[in-house]
Amino acid sequence: MENSAPIPILDEYDFTSVQIGSVANILSDDPLDRRFALWFSLDRRSAITLQQETIRNIGRRLHLVIGGQIVGVHPIEQGIGNGVLPFVLSSIVNENNAMLLFKELSISLVHIKAEFRENKG
Repeated sequence: MENSAPIPILDEYDFTSVQIGSVANILSDDPLDRRFALWFSLDRRSAITLQQETIRNIGRRLHLVIGGQIVGVHPIEQGIGNGVLPFVLSSIVNENNAMLLFKELSISLVHIKAEFRENKG
């Protein structure tokens, strides 16, 4: 959350999947100017946490932090009740880097889920 201590409200164990796409760059007059975005799906418990936090923090932003670096942002315009959290990636991320990040996150999520299942039971 911006303007607050960097305390994560979600971590890698909360995510169940990730998708990549592009969105219109609202800061550009060019209708073909696109930005890459990642959509993270959350488990049920985390989706409830996300809904509560986004309702309480309308007007603020969530940051996607990887390796201590902010790589994406989600402006909170309303509560997120569907368990899907989109992040627009930094404007410096080109298509190759966006795809590489998506692939690495997809692979990481598979390993994290396997580790979680193994430790759970």
